[in-house]
Amino acid sequence: MNAFTHKMARSAVVAGLMVGAMGATGSASASTSAPSGDVSIQESCPGSGQLGYGRVCTTLSSGRLFHDKTQGSGDVSVRTWYEKSSGGAISAKLGFNYAGSTSWGSQFSQSAGTTKSATWSRAWSSDCYSTNGLLAVSGQGTFQTPSGTC
Repeated sequence: MNAFTHKMARSAVVAGLMVGAMGATGSASASTSAPSGDVSIQESCPGSGQLGYGRVCTTLSSGRLFHDKTQGSGDVSVRTWYEKSSGGAISAKLGFNYAGSTSWGSQFSQSAGTTKSATWSRAWSSDCYSTNGLLAVSGQGTFQTPSGTC
């Protein structure tokens, strides 16, 4: 599939996902699986952290941190999510960094076996900007994904 066809197919999927994500911009939300429309990912992230077009992940001691950007016919949807697979409950917040500026979602509590996500809408001309997903855990520090680009 060439790059244009790939982008058009992604745009159609993103349009459906963005309708479901409306109202959740900038805040964390809870679910027990990866955000809607995502496929199951392998047990650990690849060494490069690159999972595909604009999607990256990092394997942490108690789960996996993911980050991606998608663009339909309008704004870019920026998502960061954490799949917590083990360990005790944490208090944390999700965010992303772009060009030295950090955006954070709301603080949340999370236990093993759950996924928390945060989504932001940005009026960018492209989803190819270099961004990093962030997870700030109270008392433990901040963790980040590799850079997510095209």
